[in-house]
Amino acid sequence: KIPEIMVMEEYEGETRKTHLLERGSYLNPGEIMAPATPAFLPAMPAEAPKNRLGLARWTTSPDNPLTARVTVNRYWQRLFLNGLVATAEDFGSQGRLPTHPELLDWLARDFVNHGWDLRHLLKTIVLSATYRQSSDVASGELAAIDPENTLLYRYPAPRLTAEMLRDNALAASGLLVGKVGGPSVKPYDIEFSFKPSTPDKGEGLYRRSVYTYMRQTAPSPLMTTLNASKRDVCQVKIERTDSPLQGLVMLNAPQFAEAARVLAVKLVEVHGADDTALVNDAFRRLTSRLPDEEERAVLTGLLTEQQAHYQNHLEEAKALLAAGAIAPSATDQPARAAAVATVVSTLLNFDECISKR
Repeated sequence: KIPEIMVMEEYEGETRKTHLLERGSYLNPGEIMAPATPAFLPAMPAEAPKNRLGLARWTTSPDNPLTARVTVNRYWQRLFLNGLVATAEDFGSQGRLPTHPELLDWLARDFVNHGWDLRHLLKTIVLSATYRQSSDVASGELAAIDPENTLLYRYPAPRLTAEMLRDNALAASGLLVGKVGGPSVKPYDIEFSFKPSTPDKGEGLYRRSVYTYMRQTAPSPLMTTLNASKRDVCQVKIERTDSPLQGLVMLNAPQFAEAARVLAVKLVEVHGADDTALVNDAFRRLTSRLPDEEERAVLTGLLTEQQAHYQNHLEEAKALLAAGAIAPSATDQPARAAAVATVVSTLLNFDECISKR
């Protein structure tokens, strides 16, 4: 099988005449139109060819203010939930005005001056004091006058995307395969969406979500539930919803259940019967900080409760430790490992694990 892709090339014959259609009717061709750029933007250089190559050069010209501003705004949106221009899909007269116009201009010019270097752009933003603020929702004057956080007096704590949620669970458990490139792969839920279709075996189940197989307008069910774009239209800003079905997927889907039980066995092997050390380690791995006293007490209580349950229901414990395609977790403490898996699954659904804080 040789992969192929459609490519375009300039027509070498006589250039086709294109008319302005009167009232949009093909039966009423009007004035003959020539290739040009919008009058309100800088003109295309005289020496530039009037074709797609010339358009590409004009689009990325340092004199064109639009491309850099749109690009900067979309990366700002990825980091802060909303762009400096809230309507990232519309920079025209129908869109919103920028909340910080001078900042948008400065970032766009700095981006161009550094050779359109995305690494430089992202480094500039994430090292700023604005990005490194606390995400705690404070009360007081600022919260009262700026309930939508337009002034960015705090970090907005955007939720992770569907792909990030899945990849985060796999990475925390050590299951994520870091291989780069290759054909699409089919994780568990493909079996129920694209019939007949068989999930992959081995590393194909644990590749990054960017490699997940999808049809033209149909992502995998797991990705759809977690708000992944369907890609049938250009979607500049991904919708964010919170539904019970998302919690159901995060708690019970084979990919998440398997990740939880694999990490649980590792934690039991390292910490044994030390509940406090185990809870601290699990919390730190999944949230990048240690729990406070209240959080530690809640999770320790959950661990004790679940361990008592699984000691009386060993078959349930063994079933949980067999979730997924990897061989069932080998442990001489199935009740404890299953209880820890429940704690890990709970943490994977914790706000600080599914949001950037």
